[in-house]
Amino acid sequence: MQDRREAMKLRSILTSTTVGELTLTTRPTLGPSDTVAAAADEMRKTSHGSAIVCSEGSLVGIFTERDLLPVLLSSGGIETPLADVMTSDPQTVTVADSLLDAVRLMDQGGYRRLPVVDESGKPVGFIDTKTVVHFLVEHFPTAVYNQASHAQLIAKYREGA
Repeated sequence: MQDRREAMKLRSILTSTTVGELTLTTRPTLGPSDTVAAAADEMRKTSHGSAIVCSEGSLVGIFTERDLLPVLLSSGGIETPLADVMTSDPQTVTVADSLLDAVRLMDQGGYRRLPVVDESGKPVGFIDTKTVVHFLVEHFPTAVYNQASHAQLIAKYREGA
């Protein structure tokens, strides 16, 4: 019965919290003509695994470390323009979307982060798995902190006769 109440509480919090209420991750912002080298440098400086690609203030793509690795092996290399290797028109969420919708999109698409846009479609940051986990820990500390580690759940020695 307690588990059901916790699940209902979790669902309630996820549906009533909007993406805009979270502390969104800041992001490097580059243009489509900027190079992969510039994107990698900005991502390193901000310790972030992705960059938003904008043209005239509007989101046109996203460039992530998943996009970077194949470029490093290609003949074009790091001087390739982002327009050639970015993910164009990426899936986004708005600041008004519920956290549940964002988590659902992340799960279905296999995304670790999603660009967040405001009401006018301008990018304002990222929501990422780290932000979601911190939010859950903040709202459910007892459930999170009372979980045994995986190593403690596996029997190390044979029991019984």
